[in-house]
Parts: sequence; structure tokens; C-alpha cells
Amino acid sequence: MSMWFFDEAGEMEEYKSVKKKFSSLEKEYLELRVMLKNSQEALREDPRSERSQARVRHLEKRIRNLEEQYPWLTWETPVEVALFTPPHG
Repeated sequence: MSMWFFDEAGEMEEYKSVKKKFSSLEKEYLELRVMLKNSQEALREDPRSERSQARVRHLEKRIRNLEEQYPWLTWETPVEVALFTPPHG
């Protein structure tokens, strides 16, 4: 057993399964955040645009729903570390 979790993580079936699921959610979350940023910039350029306002509200709602459903998306510690490493001490 090594001292560093990621040295052996690739060999763990549970880790591979979790990482595959989490990667797709993280990718979706990142894409939504980028779209929101771009939509907010467009809204700043034309604050009266109803389409931009609706898009920003829609993206904010989707992001909020993801964060509520998967709170680990906003954690500072990667979820793999929280799930698969032993506690300190």
C-alpha cells in the first residue's frame, strides 16, 4: 500500500466506477458555469434583452439544482479523496 492515494486509485474498481459518474457530472456543471458566464456578459451588454434574462435565470436554476442534488460539486476537497482516503490521525 502506497502513501499516496492516487498511486493506487486506478486499480480500484469502486474508484473507477465513481470517477466515471462524477466526471460526467463535473463536466456538465463546468459547461453550465461557462454558459452562465457568457450569458451574464451578454446581459451586461444588453440589459433589456428578455432572452438574455431568461437564459441567465434558466442556467442559474439548473446550476442551483445540480448543487442541491450533488453538493460535493462545490467542495474544496475532491470527492474521491473524501470517499476513498482514510481520515487523518
